[in-house]
Amino acid sequence: MSQRYRHTPSRQIPLPHEQGGLASGWRRQLPIGAGPGRHSGALFAWLLPLALVVILFAPGGSPLLAQTTDSREGEVRTLIARAEKILQSQESTPLETLKELRQQLATLRDTSQDLVEQGSVEGLTLRARLESLGPLPGEGLSESEEIADRRTELLAELGKVEEPIRMANEVLQQSEVLIREIDQQIRNRQTQVLLHRFPSPLFPTVWLTAATELSEYNGHLVKQGRRSLEQPGETARLKENLPTMLVLALFGLAVLLVGRPLILRRLEQIATDSRWSRWLLVVMKNLSRLALPALGVAPFLLIVKLLQVDAFFVPAMTLSLMAAVVIAASWLGHTIFAPANREERLLPLADHSARSGFRLCLGLGVVLALELLVEAMGQNYFFARETISVLLTPLILYSCLLLWQMGRLLLASTRNIASSDQADADGERQSLDSGFLAMLSRVMQGAALVVPVFALLGFSKFSQEAVDAIVLTVVLLGLALLLYNVIVKVFQALLATGQQEEHKPLSLLPVCVICLLAIAFAPLLAMAWGASPADLGEIWRLLTDGVQLGEIRLSLDMVVTLVIIFTIGVFLTRWLQRLLRVSVLPRTKLDRGAQTALVTGISYIGLTLTALIAVSSVGLNLSNLAVVAGALSVGIGFGLQTIVSNFVSGIILLVERPIKEGDWIEVSGYSGVVRKISVRSTRIETFDRHDVILPNSDLISGTVKNMTLSSLTGRLIVPVGVAYGSDLEKTREVLLQAARDHHSVYSYPAATVLFTGLGESSLDFELRCFLRDIGEILVVKSDLLFAIYGGLRREGIEIPFPQRDINLRDIDRLVGAIEKRPS
Repeated sequence: MSQRYRHTPSRQIPLPHEQGGLASGWRRQLPIGAGPGRHSGALFAWLLPLALVVILFAPGGSPLLAQTTDSREGEVRTLIARAEKILQSQESTPLETLKELRQQLATLRDTSQDLVEQGSVEGLTLRARLESLGPLPGEGLSESEEIADRRTELLAELGKVEEPIRMANEVLQQSEVLIREIDQQIRNRQTQVLLHRFPSPLFPTVWLTAATELSEYNGHLVKQGRRSLEQPGETARLKENLPTMLVLALFGLAVLLVGRPLILRRLEQIATDSRWSRWLLVVMKNLSRLALPALGVAPFLLIVKLLQVDAFFVPAMTLSLMAAVVIAASWLGHTIFAPANREERLLPLADHSARSGFRLCLGLGVVLALELLVEAMGQNYFFARETISVLLTPLILYSCLLLWQMGRLLLASTRNIASSDQADADGERQSLDSGFLAMLSRVMQGAALVVPVFALLGFSKFSQEAVDAIVLTVVLLGLALLLYNVIVKVFQALLATGQQEEHKPLSLLPVCVICLLAIAFAPLLAMAWGASPADLGEIWRLLTDGVQLGEIRLSLDMVVTLVIIFTIGVFLTRWLQRLLRVSVLPRTKLDRGAQTALVTGISYIGLTLTALIAVSSVGLNLSNLAVVAGALSVGIGFGLQTIVSNFVSGIILLVERPIKEGDWIEVSGYSGVVRKISVRSTRIETFDRHDVILPNSDLISGTVKNMTLSSLTGRLIVPVGVAYGSDLEKTREVLLQAARDHHSVYSYPAATVLFTGLGESSLDFELRCFLRDIGEILVVKSDLLFAIYGGLRREGIEIPFPQRDINLRDIDRLVGAIEKRPS
């Protein structure tokens, strides 16, 4: 015989065929969960911890906390004994019982942990009094009888005072072990349910069984409806409420069929030039697509309330919930793909692709709505395993088809982002992570290929959970994309000043928004993939309690405090640097190099103090860090020797200042101006406008020629050659006059002309003079050469060029040989 199942969102309970049949009564509440899974109940699951907090902290809300000490100890022992008995029992405990027991143990654990962490003020006082008596005497030594008696008395009092804390610690450890075991059983039970195999829908007999049972189910609904209407006074009450229900139905239809299209069309026709007005119009249009359909569905909910017929209540509520899911899917599709307005589109897609994306979103919403219908059917009727397989498999296959098409659409979007052919000038669309979208599309397409195989093999529950998880992930990512665009655009508009471009991307704003959205949506994504509120609570407890690393406990609040204090310290350091650089140092007599060195030193000192203050403020023991630093010093000495050497050399350069920014130096075959001295290296700009990065150790250990260390004054030597026979005094006077006439040449020390040698073809002279700014040496030399050449030409002094005499031997014999050559 086939087994029947009550179709519940948490488990499948096999019932013998003899106990099958119709449920004895109808419930007035609908199932929590989208489809026969747990996913659409995520929002309600998030409310459970809040309700628990209200119960615990309300007056008299928690039984364990409201009892006296003796009764509370009895409750604790009873609870722990009950948990141990259930875990040791070989019988199958209902899943809901395990979850309820786990919740009670978690409350007990948290209470015990608070008591252990708070400790006892009286106990601390007693320990201080014990320390005042001094350390215990060593072996072979003794202390006075009075001190020994006093120590014994204090130890006895300390034991009595800390007894509740020791008991709480014992309860804490027991609760931890029991919670871990219960979690393991819950996971095993959920895994069994997830991997339960139903009859494969590939067999025709499965479809025959399902068709027969669905026909029986329809007959059951009809009988229930007739039975409800035949009750005394039911028909009269329906006739009394009929006009009101008709008015509500007409109002709902008018809103959905007339009001919604009309209002949206009017909003589309509004044109505005103002930026804020345009954004407000977009928000109004977006919210109208959600609010107007909801307003149209609301009257039908009131009609359900007026019916007050058990047979009609569950179907009507289910249809209303299905309508809400479809409305939300339609709104999300319009928001992301905006098929009618390219400017509001969040993904760079063509118009036809955007329309396809909207239809796919709507289709996924319809699938979720149908899963709600299937779940509502299984709440009060025991369906056979064949019927469940037949009901779920078509929905799974259709969902996979939609996911495959959605993956292709996202893949096309990534290609558009990569090519930037259809991307807006808007910076946000080009900043989307195409790699992430490509990965998501591949996952969707892979799931669309694999999941149908499991569904056809009979793993309907596993297939449905996988599809629902992927669909909910797409929904959450779509909401995250919407929030990202809204937040970034709002901040860009608020921070835009003057004639600044409205959509000019801010450097770190998108990264910060993505990080915040990732943190906010991580719990929801975890719940979409099967994590329970208890699992999230354990993760949060681990983050807040921290991880013990030796004598250091790292927790989330410590990390957040560390980051906040360090960020404030860095901000204050940068502000002080800017204040010194802009307002204080320009009013002093320090040169630019000294100002730069001072500002850099302030940066090092500020960052070091910030790190020390941040570490100390979170309670980390610096002595432990000193031990770690000492242990790492050996590795630093070998592995980071070059980096440390460059760092120390940079400090020396800033303190001794053998070179400074703006100096003209020659080092390692490079000549240029020092532009920046950083921690590890120094940047030199050559006269060819090339940047040369030199390690600081080269500047300390190597030979450096600094032309502007003490002053900008430098000597220029201009070599000049004149022909033999030239007037030497006139030559000397021309050279000196050229130096006197140039404004960059110092008159003292005076320029000199030296007769340096008798060359092969010229008389060699040198003009030596001192310049006001050695940085202009090439320009001054060019000017002097122009002046010298003009002066020599005016005086008729020739500038020679190399001459060579060629002597040919036996020229007569060579001529005779040429003449005797026959013509």
